[in-house]
Amino acid sequence: MITQNKNLSELVTSGYYNLSFPLKPGLFADLKQKLPGFPLVIIDKNNEIVFGLDYYHYLVSAGHTDVEVLQVDTQQAEGLILNYNLKNRFIGLNLFEKLVFLKKIIPVMDTAEVYRETGLDIAVTPELMSKLDMLLGDLFRDAFIRESITIKSALSVCDFPEQDRVVILDLFLKVPFTASQQQKIIEMTREILFRDKCSMQEIMDKLHIPSFFETEKPQKPIIDALFKYRYPLYMESETRWQSEIDSLRLPDNVKVTHYPFFEKKEIELTIRVKDIDEFKKIIGPLRDPD
Repeated sequence: MITQNKNLSELVTSGYYNLSFPLKPGLFADLKQKLPGFPLVIIDKNNEIVFGLDYYHYLVSAGHTDVEVLQVDTQQAEGLILNYNLKNRFIGLNLFEKLVFLKKIIPVMDTAEVYRETGLDIAVTPELMSKLDMLLGDLFRDAFIRESITIKSALSVCDFPEQDRVVILDLFLKVPFTASQQQKIIEMTREILFRDKCSMQEIMDKLHIPSFFETEKPQKPIIDALFKYRYPLYMESETRWQSEIDSLRLPDNVKVTHYPFFEKKEIELTIRVKDIDEFKKIIGPLRDPD
């Protein structure tokens, strides 16, 4: 390994090793102040930038003509691993960048070794690899960069027609759902689309989903609206149940609940009491005298 000054015009910027999207030249400028003496540009023996393409663009935009570089004799796989580990440690990688890394590293390194060398937190499954090109397309890119969608959810969204994928991803970009909420939305949406033979945009319009975007916590009303539309018979039963319970005028400390989806006729009665003595008064008449 050799540290030396290089003219920026000598450096090769094909981008093979680059994982940055978007480029973050400003972050590298800050890193220079935090890590004085650390080479922010690493090149291979052919002068190609292995690490620090962001910083290179910062230097060019700032009018610099040369830079101190660390030149290493590395193979493609080693260079990709080096770039991944340095960026992940000092800058952080978004989901899109991690998928870019996978696209590049899998053809040149065994998956088990990739895990050992990087601690990668993405499961490399046959499904992921078969859909990787789609995930790296423009449609998913912003959602991954902003981490508005999980890998698991994205793989499910891939199975939707393109026009529906666009609407679902736009929804996830506008509203920050948890991983489990995303799965609920995808599952209910898939079932509604199959049942009604409609489009995702028609669902959004029919349920007035955009009207919830500006509310303080839009996640619950959106999921509730989809749930009611997905399970109309259940909601009718729920409405009748609630009406009957309300008519009983139960005390505030008494709660009655039914089985999920009314799968059984049994109900559960909950009574809240202030202490054990009050409980004994209530339970006393119910006890067997013997």
